[in-house]
Amino acid sequence: MNSSKLENLEAIILIAIIMINNIILNLPKTIIVSTGSSAWLNTIYIGIIATIFAYLIVLLFKNFPNLDIIDVSNYLGGKFLKIIIGIIFIIFFSVMSILVIRNFSETLKIIYFNNSPIIFLIIFFIVASCIANKFGIKVIAKANLIIAPIVFISILIVLFSTAKNFVPQRLLPILGYGANETFFSGLTNLFGFTGLAYLLFLQPFLKRKNSLKKISIISLVISSIYLFLSVTCLLLVFSFIVDTNESISIYLLSRMTRYGEFIQRANAIFILIWILSVLSFISIALFFSLHITKKLTNITNTNPINYCFGSIILGFTMLLQNFAEYVTFVETAFKYFVLIFIFGVNMAILILANVKYKFLSKTNNTA
Repeated sequence: MNSSKLENLEAIILIAIIMINNIILNLPKTIIVSTGSSAWLNTIYIGIIATIFAYLIVLLFKNFPNLDIIDVSNYLGGKFLKIIIGIIFIIFFSVMSILVIRNFSETLKIIYFNNSPIIFLIIFFIVASCIANKFGIKVIAKANLIIAPIVFISILIVLFSTAKNFVPQRLLPILGYGANETFFSGLTNLFGFTGLAYLLFLQPFLKRKNSLKKISIISLVISSIYLFLSVTCLLLVFSFIVDTNESISIYLLSRMTRYGEFIQRANAIFILIWILSVLSFISIALFFSLHITKKLTNITNTNPINYCFGSIILGFTMLLQNFAEYVTFVETAFKYFVLIFIFGVNMAILILANVKYKFLSKTNNTA
């Protein structure tokens, strides 16, 4: 059984690759648009808050070893709450997959496949992810150990290769559009740390049961550093980033890199690497959707419903007609739903479950 459990490094990479994908898929530009020249400061601020939330999650799970948020919901409110929370999480992971697939496919179509129907690109991502899920989370995690370092290095190369174009004055004024946009309304940028949702399910998959704290903190720190570097480099290089319609803002940086006469189109190499990263993200999201369905329905094998989920995701992905619809949906509805559900509802469930646990423990000891 332990052979199917995740080692610490596998779990860290699993969480980190989820958050790094948000950087690839335009999170830096979203932060810059909302906070201006203080975006670099905002990333430090939300990174600290996200790490605090991760630490709180670890503390609140101490009384519930080997359980995930679905099990804790069942403990707190019975089968009804378990089903409600489970369904919402299935919707959350599925919608994240839909948004990522549509956004990245749209970008690939614009850059390289302008004359090809986008459905072929979408089917590629969905089928590849469904095939990956036939082998389980352990295989996906091991594949991540190969993919993630390449992705991480590629982003660093893109960021630091543009250092000659840095203009330090673009980081001023320090508070950008103001203190309110940086520290208060800027809190909505916590949406970029949706990888915290996966921490709520990670504990039963860990080989070392006491390592959730280490995994959570390290993965959050890695993600925060990459987000800070991405946002800062974009600010230092582009004064017009808020006006561009580029669906992957970091791709703008990759187009500026030159490595002598032998590599003229380095950005094509980076896109290929980021395709692997997106595939990894979708595979993980699909796995947890299937895992929750398995817990709610008590089925023993998710293979029969694997491609059913893929078909549903395909159908809903085609409902988003263009990138503008994607941006509108994320900015007006989905972002706030995620913030309330992940940082509000689930934290409340964990806190109330701990209160119930302590009350019952005290009652039993008294009896």
